[in-house]
Amino acid sequence: MKNLMIVCEEKYRTYGDYLAQMISLKDDTESGVVGIRDGEVVACVMTEKEYRVSQSTIASSQYILFIGNDKFMKEKRTHMNVVFSDYGMAYGWLGRQAFLSVEKVISVKQYNEFLEFALQYQNNIKKLVKSTQKQIEGETTTAVVDKTPKQGVNAFGEWIVALPTNGLIILQDLTLANKIREQQYSCVTMKFYIDSLAKFLDA
Repeated sequence: MKNLMIVCEEKYRTYGDYLAQMISLKDDTESGVVGIRDGEVVACVMTEKEYRVSQSTIASSQYILFIGNDKFMKEKRTHMNVVFSDYGMAYGWLGRQAFLSVEKVISVKQYNEFLEFALQYQNNIKKLVKSTQKQIEGETTTAVVDKTPKQGVNAFGEWIVALPTNGLIILQDLTLANKIREQQYSCVTMKFYIDSLAKFLDA
């Protein structure tokens, strides 16, 4: 029996719980193992704050997965080998410590491609971006993604809308960005469980 400690940035604890729930599933079939062999791993989930309090007592033999992308999490993964990195998602490990994160929210332009990738792991994923047509003050305008970096603009796919006056308006749809980030975290957590958790625990 192996023990996995899942340490989460506070706002991403739900994905630590999600992984722990998948680990507890009896989902192996006659045709093979799904993720890790049933009953082989016990997982516990804690927040970054809880980990900081107890980290001096944690043995180096303990398997630990860090989930999140804040300063502390970035420091923890500094020397880890990246095993997977695509569509703004990444995970990897070194020895008995691993990381899992969403480093950036994908652009609207990439979304459909990401969706096709995510459907390989989650068949119930919901499409969030249905159209690139926006209604602004009664005018229908075509939304395009501007690849030119702009100071103060977050690195997710803001809508850059060309108005009839030839002006530009940046619509920062934070709600959409947050929902896409949630889908990315769900996807990368499922991918880690299915494709890489067993490899990490055998490393």
